Parts: sequence; structure tokens; C-alpha cells
Amino acid sequence: MTAKSLPPPSRPYQRPKSGKDILSKRNRFSARVGRFFRSILPWALLFGFIYLFASWMGSSRSNFQTGMFLIQMAVQIVFAICFAIIQFVAIFWFMGRTRMETIRPEDPKSVTFKDYWGQPNLVALVQQWISLLSDRDAFVKMGGKYINGVLLYGPPGTGKTLLAKAMAGEAGIAFISVEGSGFRGMFWGVDVLRMMEFVGKAKKLAREYGACIAYIDEIDAVGMSRGGVMGGQGGMPMMGGLMGMGAGSGALTRLLYEMDGVENRGRLEKLRDRWYRFIGKEPEKRNWHVLFMGSTNRPDVLDPALLRPGRFDQKIQVDAPDRTGRREVIRGYLSRVKHDDTIDIEAIVEDTPHATPAEIAAAITKDAVRIALFNGRDRVSQADIDKALQEQDAGLSQPIEELDPEQRRQIAYHEAGHAVAMHYATPEKRIVRATIVRTSGGLGYALAVDRVEIYAAPLRRFAADIIVSMAGHVATKMFLGEYWTGATGGFGSDFSKIRLRIWQLYQHGYFGPPVMGAESTGSNALPPSAAPLVERFWRLLEEQTEQLLQNHADEVGAIAEALLEKGTLSHDEVMALLGDNGWQQTDTAFPRPPARLPQPAPLPPLPAPVAIAMNENTPAAQPMAAEAKSQAAVTVVEPPLPARMAKPPRPEDFARRKPPATPEPEKPAEPAKPPEQPKSQ
Repeated sequence: MTAKSLPPPSRPYQRPKSGKDILSKRNRFSARVGRFFRSILPWALLFGFIYLFASWMGSSRSNFQTGMFLIQMAVQIVFAICFAIIQFVAIFWFMGRTRMETIRPEDPKSVTFKDYWGQPNLVALVQQWISLLSDRDAFVKMGGKYINGVLLYGPPGTGKTLLAKAMAGEAGIAFISVEGSGFRGMFWGVDVLRMMEFVGKAKKLAREYGACIAYIDEIDAVGMSRGGVMGGQGGMPMMGGLMGMGAGSGALTRLLYEMDGVENRGRLEKLRDRWYRFIGKEPEKRNWHVLFMGSTNRPDVLDPALLRPGRFDQKIQVDAPDRTGRREVIRGYLSRVKHDDTIDIEAIVEDTPHATPAEIAAAITKDAVRIALFNGRDRVSQADIDKALQEQDAGLSQPIEELDPEQRRQIAYHEAGHAVAMHYATPEKRIVRATIVRTSGGLGYALAVDRVEIYAAPLRRFAADIIVSMAGHVATKMFLGEYWTGATGGFGSDFSKIRLRIWQLYQHGYFGPPVMGAESTGSNALPPSAAPLVERFWRLLEEQTEQLLQNHADEVGAIAEALLEKGTLSHDEVMALLGDNGWQQTDTAFPRPPARLPQPAPLPPLPAPVAIAMNENTPAAQPMAAEAKSQAAVTVVEPPLPARMAKPPRPEDFARRKPPATPEPEKPAEPAKPPEQPKSQ
């Protein structure tokens, strides 16, 4: 349909005027005169009172003195009230001030996307809104309405604040930020004043530079869900009072108001528009915009009113960079420090799986530089970065000077068992180091990282992790003759990791249908009916762990002796004492079995629901049933896993694991009966 053929727009319905409607009555001459006299009546009474009071004072000297006394008292009262108000306002103004960071386009602190590494897809996503912030003419001409807010959420240290600053720097606009906790105050109303001051400064910067990003870091401190709000998470309702018990609810309400009215005209703009209309000129359109941005690592606790469309329209998840992103982040931070030729970027990438940019920056630009400087060198080496990453993982080294030799030997064999099990049960992992030097994390540890980024894994990996966790405890029993402490303990101990993996296997259906879960029972405990099955599974894996360590007992002993001698072994030193586990650099983390399992042929379709009620004994159903049974009877043979992967038990293996039955005593054989004599004829 062409533009000429479009139907004319329908005119809105107009109610016929009868002269008795509200608008007609309001526009009558008598009504307008009445409104005029009512508007001037307060001023007439005021001037009349002043005239009568002045006439009364001028009538006599005594009246004049009395009048002056009354005027003096009134002036003193008004002065006292004004002084109290000014003092109260000054106190609130002082307490209402909060620390805000402002970055202007010409500021040296301004950053762009050249300083934001490791998230190319995220940068491409926000580039669209950045282009609209810097040039919105075409967008506005098409009738587009700009977004009011962008919410960044993700784990701590992933670069949410840096992304917001880079967006402002790339668009060439102003940036103002404040901490979410900065809106909280001791007295009621202080949070509202701080929010008004923050938004006011953002609007002032937007008028000056065309646009401004108003960024609230940790917005959950001010935007937490209010109890009793429809769509919220319930809980105790927010309380307000003189001592600021609202915990920022006033600031949240003010923020919602400001985000809804960000396009509304201010008082000065309204006066200017009236002047333009008075002189017959078209009012100017607003040519500036404020984009609200917030960041949090707890998006689930935010108030639903804050997340609805029209406020925080866009929600962007900022995760830790992948392997390619980490490589870019590492190169970026290495370019800012002096380093030597020993730096191995690929080794750093492998040693930092799922690390955030903040952790990488701290290891390279802070800890590694400190370690190199105090070792008398002016350049960072690979050993310095390894030491910095070690401090991040396990804390600072705190060696025990006079440790009992037998205890030290037990720790060495415990960690040697872990290292050997890591090498053969989980060849997809790379052993970084093994140490028996005490750190804040324990008396020693063996650390392994994934060679390939793992986002999904087969369940046999959980069983292999259980074998690795058991290896330290089993190695102590094998080489020292008895169990020692070390595997037990609180959260993070070997047995705690084993219990966690068993619970995960249950939740993934490894032991059968996971009919019970945390959402139905309210706890992470396994059902009592699964206890016998889990106990047999534990014992079977413990036997496999013992068999693995027995097959490589010489390697366990060699690593333990090396640990007793050196205290800490690097990746190369550990690998020199271990055999080949079949891992290839180009190999995948989890190879498939060499042959796929044969699948049974599909059953023939039934012609109609009536066939369900057919009896197999009838002649019409017998051929169909015989064909279905013959096709379903397919022997499923499980092919062996590759030699380099430890084969975990399947549920049916340990479910049928029963103690051998006690043989029944044989009954004595009955004496043979003599043959019957033939009867004589």
C-alpha cells in the first residue's frame, strides 16, 4: 500500500458541549472573576493588616512604642528561626557530601577500549550505544528513545568499572562515579541529599559535554530489594527513622524518580521555553543525555522496580575472560612492566584458568615487580610471576623451622600421592608445583590446572577427581603403615572434596534418578537410601586408588624423596620423575571411546491407540511382538576407554558388588542300595 492510498487518520472522539460540563462552567465570566478575587485575597489581607497596624502605631506615642517592641520581638524570632534552619541545612549539606570521581574527556585519567583487554565480544556489544552517545542526531530524527540505564553484573574483578570508564572515554563524554555505600548516612534524609547531589552533578556535566555516564559501583548497597514489594524477595520491610534505619531506601526511591524524570525539563529550561514561546520562537530540544550505569556481583538481590524496562534497560554479564582473552590481558599488562626474555606467556595462560583481569594485573604489576625488586633485579622474570601466582593461590610461605622428621616425611608422601594420581588419573591437567612448605592454606599442596578450558565435562572426571583426593590418604597408609591426619578437616580438605564430588555425581544421576535435591529437601545431604550405595562406591574407588599407587610406587617414592630434599618442586622437576601418561599436546581433554555404542533399532510404530489394548496372544499381535523383541534384543558392549584415562566404575558395577556367599556344607552321600534280586518265577 502506497503512502497516497493510506486511509486518513481517524479524528478523536469529541463529546458535544452542552454548556453544563465542567470545562464550560469553569470558563464562565463569574467563575473567572471569583478565581481572580480568591487569588488576591491573601495579599489584600496582608497589606490591610500592615496598614491598620501602622495607623494604630501612629495614633499615639505609647502605641508607637508598643508597636516597635512587637516588631523587634518578631524580628528576633524570625532571625532565630532562620539561623536554626541555616545551621541545620549546613550540617546536612556537610554530611550529605560523598566522595565522587569525575573524569572529563580531556582528563589524563581517561581510558578507552585500547586499555580494556580480553573481552572483544563485549566491546562490540556496547559499541552501538557508544556511537549513539557521541552522535544521536539520526537516532532522534527516527523517533528513537535512548536507554536510561545499563547494568553490569558478574564476579568481582572482571573489569566492570573499567568497562564503564572505557565507554565514556571512547565516546568522548564525561564520567562520574560513586560507591553504592556512599549514599548511606547516619541521619534520615542524608541518602536522599547525596543522591540529589550526584544526579545534579551528572546533569551539569551532561550539559557541558553533551552526555555523561553516571556510574554507581556496587549498586546492590543502595538498590537492594525492599521487603514487601510486589515482585521482590520478601523479608523484613525497610524501616525509616531519625537515625537512618532505612539503609538507603530513600536513596533508591530518589534514584527511581531521577531515572524516570531524566528527560523532564528543569525550572530554568521551562522558563526559557516560556520565553521562546512568548517571543514566537520554537523552544530548543534538549541536546544532552545522562546514562545511568551500575555494577554488582549480586543481581538477584536488586529491587524489581530498578530492573524494569525504562530504568536499567540493558543488562550485560561480564565474566572472566577465556583463554584467548587471558592471553590478551597478560600481554597488555606485561607491556607496562619491564621484563626479561624468560617470560612464557603460554605458561602463564595455562597457570591462570578462569582468572579475572584484576588477579592477573595484581600478579604482574604488583607482586611480581615487588619480588623482582627485592631480589636485586630491575626486570621481571618468569620465576617472579610464578611466585606471585603461587602467593595468590596458596598465600605466603610460612615454613616450620623445626618440624619433626617423621611428620615431614608423612607430608611428603601425602603430596607425592596426590601428584602421581593427578598425572595418571587426570592427564588433561598440568601439574604446576608440589610443595611441603607450609602456607596459609595448609602444610603442603600439589597444584594442577587444566590444560584446556573446561566448561562441561563427563562424569568420569568427577570419579577421577575423587581418586586424586583419596591418593594422599592412601599413600600415607601404603608407605607409612598407618593412616595420618591431613585428609580430614573442614571445608576444602580431601574428604570434603570427595563428599562434594559424590553429591555432584548423585545430582547428575550417576547413581540413578536424582529424585531428591536441595530445592526439595532444603539441604545438600544425600537421602539415607543412597548411603549403602555410596559406601560401596567409596570403597571401590579406594581400591582403585591403591592399585594405581602400587603400579607407580617407585614414582611416589622418588617424588617424596625430592620433596624432602628441596621442599618445593616445579612443573619440570615433577615431570622428570613421572612416566608417560599418554597425553598429547594436540589432544582433546576428554577423548571419545574408540567406537560408539550400538544403538537398538527403533520399534515399529503402532497404527492406532487401539493397538495398545491388543493382546499378545492374539494372532494379529504375535508377529508384531516377535519383531519388536528381536529388534530390541541388541547386545550392548561397552568399549574400553583409552589407555591414558583411568576407568571409573559404573553404577551397575558396584551395585552388584556383594560379598561371596558362604558355601553350604555338602551332605553325606547316601549309601548305595543293593540291587534287587529278581523274583523267582
